[in-house]
Amino acid sequence: MGDDLATRRVVPLGPEGTAVMRKESCAAEGDTLVLDVEPAESVRLVPAEPAPHTLRSPAVPSTPEERFEEQGEIGRGGMGSVHRVFDRAILRTVAEKRLHDSVRMLPGAAARFLEEAQITGQLDHPNIVPVHDIGVDDGGAVTRFSMKLVRGKTLKELVGQAHADGLGGARIEALLQIFLKLCDAVAFAHSRGVIHRDLKPDNVMVGSHGQVYLMDWGIARLKGGSRPSDLHVNGQALGNLGPIQSERSRAVVGTPAYMAPEQAEGRLDDIDERTDVFGLGAILYRILTNQAPHAAKSSEEAILRSLAGEVTPPDQVVTEMRLPPGLCRIAMTALAKEPANRYQNVELLQRAVFDFLHGGGWFRTLELGAGTIIVREGERPDAAYIINSGHCEAYTGAGGEKRSLRVMGPGEAFGETSIFTDQPRTASVVALDDVEVMEITLDALEQECGRRSWMRTFVTALAQRFLDAHRELDELRRGSE
Repeated sequence: MGDDLATRRVVPLGPEGTAVMRKESCAAEGDTLVLDVEPAESVRLVPAEPAPHTLRSPAVPSTPEERFEEQGEIGRGGMGSVHRVFDRAILRTVAEKRLHDSVRMLPGAAARFLEEAQITGQLDHPNIVPVHDIGVDDGGAVTRFSMKLVRGKTLKELVGQAHADGLGGARIEALLQIFLKLCDAVAFAHSRGVIHRDLKPDNVMVGSHGQVYLMDWGIARLKGGSRPSDLHVNGQALGNLGPIQSERSRAVVGTPAYMAPEQAEGRLDDIDERTDVFGLGAILYRILTNQAPHAAKSSEEAILRSLAGEVTPPDQVVTEMRLPPGLCRIAMTALAKEPANRYQNVELLQRAVFDFLHGGGWFRTLELGAGTIIVREGERPDAAYIINSGHCEAYTGAGGEKRSLRVMGPGEAFGETSIFTDQPRTASVVALDDVEVMEITLDALEQECGRRSWMRTFVTALAQRFLDAHRELDELRRGSE
């Protein structure tokens, strides 16, 4: 691709392209809400397995009717439908997206449809579904285009299955590998000046062999450009969104349950890469909780929640298991109400998730005041600790007399022998000043060491030997007294 999409001119919408196209029903979460002339469909491509075609065609068909064999509709939206089609010229099955007959004559609809095909086709990336061809009607307007037919499941389906089976560390990490590939696709689009604006698990397909594709660029926006249909919407035609839209005559496009606040308010000049960072954070939130960040009973309620910046922390949504604190922090940072408080680009979000996968994200951080007794001698252990800041003192009260063992500072650990050996604690630890400690529970440690099982074997053995040696020394000390 020889030029930047941000500067490439595509066929614009006409000045009269202000019609309002809406689906007859718009669910609060799963459907894309479109309040202008832009395409609305959110398509799942999950076809049956194709029959193999091994024979060569004796000639290339000369007309679309001869070339393409209709094999059934796959999905349908407000602006068009997607069909499974066999291409007799190349002998392959493809997905063909078509404008509805009732939409073709609307001002700017065909031009916007062409723009979607052009944007998608120019984003040549392994994780973006490729466009093969476009088709025109008798008047020369683009009314269909074909693309790769993806066989697999949506990320929404995979997340739902993971939660149904029990969301553990291994499943979270497998879903995060998909997420990282999705970040690659979005970062690439941003490098070409394209903002997706409809990032959600429904629009991510995972193929039968692990391929990841970001789908549905129907409401993508060229950064630095504007479309007439984005600039004005007839408020009277918005129906039951009236009170919300009457406060601003701006376009609202996207999926309310996953929508960034600036998108929900229709602030087109504020939509940039950070809007898609919010969308990626919403997908991460779905991975953790199996629900959208603005989950609501209606689109109107979801938009109001988005405008208010209301997102319940993941660990307050899921209480039956301990979610990784580090990953929850990453999701909430990406979902910040103000764009300036989010990751400023996709690469920073991707790096945070990558770092989580490489250790430490399952541990939470505690801030404790001076004088706080963190562990007590004789108690059964539930956690070990690493000091991030401040100082602690380890002491024993054996025999009724307090005896200081050592003073510890940043980078030092305590409680590690008991947690590995499940033996009562041999000393108490108190915070000498305000401290910050990293809490290491056994289940979190299991997740961190899960891919390195040999490590836990070594550490457990060392901890047991240290504990045995400590007991022997204690017995010798008591004997000498």
